Amino acid sequence: DLGCKSMRGGYAFSADAKPIRLFGLDLQAYENVDVVADGHAIPIKCNSLDVVLCVSVLEYVRNPGEVLNEVFRVLKPGGLIYLSVPFVFRYAPDPDDLYRFSVRGIQVLCGSFEKIQSGFNRGPASTICDLLVHFNAILFCFNNRRVYNLLVDLFQWALFWIKYIDRWIGHYNMAHIIHNGAFFLGRKPIEFIQTK
Repeated sequence: DLGCKSMRGGYAFSADAKPIRLFGLDLQAYENVDVVADGHAIPIKCNSLDVVLCVSVLEYVRNPGEVLNEVFRVLKPGGLIYLSVPFVFRYAPDPDDLYRFSVRGIQVLCGSFEKIQSGFNRGPASTICDLLVHFNAILFCFNNRRVYNLLVDLFQWALFWIKYIDRWIGHYNMAHIIHNGAFFLGRKPIEFIQTK
């Protein structure tokens, strides 16, 4: 779990799946981090991992292509990668918020991998709901951070219902025009063997 923070392994796997060894890698030594390292230089042998999860991380790294090259290097041939990245999303420094990725952009960035599936993971209504919450909080906070934080909570409660409109419009052909984030599920080509 690349860039896991304290979440490491908060994912649902099938009960009948073979036992897995999951470890978390992050820049900082959070509670559930097993390896403290930079994703630009992953301290793991080539061709040694079955799966790499990278959720809401690439927007914070200096060179997303370099991180993906490292993921490619450490995955076994046939190994899987799952990425989730923001597209139309508010600024979220942690500490630096550097990039946004469209569905096509993440596909191009993951060009070394065989694509299994990719698309957007939050539709137009969810996207607009999140933006409206923060827009209204900015509008009515009168430049006061504490008031802004309270208003975010208030508007999240008042406007939560908007996101459920995606149940009807999220499958429209045009829904991709406004989406919150993109995902990519891919595989390292089986015939690829790396020696470095």
